[in-house]
Amino acid sequence: MRTSVPVSRRAAGAAVALALAVGVAGCATDSPVAAPPPVELAAPVAVAKAAAPAPPPPVDLATLPVVDVLHVVPGLPGSEGLMPLENDDPSLGRWRTVVVSEPTAVHASVGGPAVGVLPTDVLGAANVLPVVDEAAGWVQVLLATRGALPRDDRAQVNGRTGWVRTTDLMPSGTDWSVVVDVSAQTLTVDDGTSVRTFPVVATGAPATPTPHGLAFLLGLRWSEPGTTTPRVLPLSTQSETIDHYDKPTGTAVTAIHTTTLRGRGAVSNGCVRVTDDVLDVLWQAPAGTVVTTVG
Repeated sequence: MRTSVPVSRRAAGAAVALALAVGVAGCATDSPVAAPPPVELAAPVAVAKAAAPAPPPPVDLATLPVVDVLHVVPGLPGSEGLMPLENDDPSLGRWRTVVVSEPTAVHASVGGPAVGVLPTDVLGAANVLPVVDEAAGWVQVLLATRGALPRDDRAQVNGRTGWVRTTDLMPSGTDWSVVVDVSAQTLTVDDGTSVRTFPVVATGAPATPTPHGLAFLLGLRWSEPGTTTPRVLPLSTQSETIDHYDKPTGTAVTAIHTTTLRGRGAVSNGCVRVTDDVLDVLWQAPAGTVVTTVG
């Protein structure tokens, strides 16, 4: 006996069959997918690696001369054409200085041989130096030392500079600057808020001139009542005609100071003589303040 399949079931089966046929036909008519291009790997290349440069040998500071007002240190570059640098961080002060935080070597050039050693203090005051140039990891600073005695080479006495690694220094600064004009016999003080010009009592005589160019305050304040120089602010420069005249230090350090002497004009051994009111102003200037002599 033949079993009948209901129409609805036959219709459903036909629909399924038709859908499968359409699906198969649709797959069959799709474009074939292109195979990705092969990835080519470059052959490994052997490259010889250069050895890292050896670190510089440690400097034996004990073998180097001390760079300060008491010593003569030849071989240091001059300051011709250089100017004080300004601080990137104005909170430290306009003009860039550094404090010697530990004894450190001074070099004549970046990475060059050590020429001397900077102490942390000069005659009992912190060693603060103006910055006049920089390179990566280095600064060039003004120095308070003589490159030669006047009897040997006047041109090498003052204006000495050196390169120092920044790792041995602390950044600092000052808003102050001073200009001495020996022709006009004036001293101009810029303290960062005002600029004032004062007359001076005396500057260097023609045979013993006040050293020109860049100098700086050492941060020392000497009170010597009863002498011809009652109050003294020593500078980094020394006489360019006299080897020694200062008995306490055995040097020829120039200074800005008050005086009991009556001479006026170009009569001193190189120092700048001022009245008490002028020195009252300068007494506030920090170590490392640049003093430029012109005229």
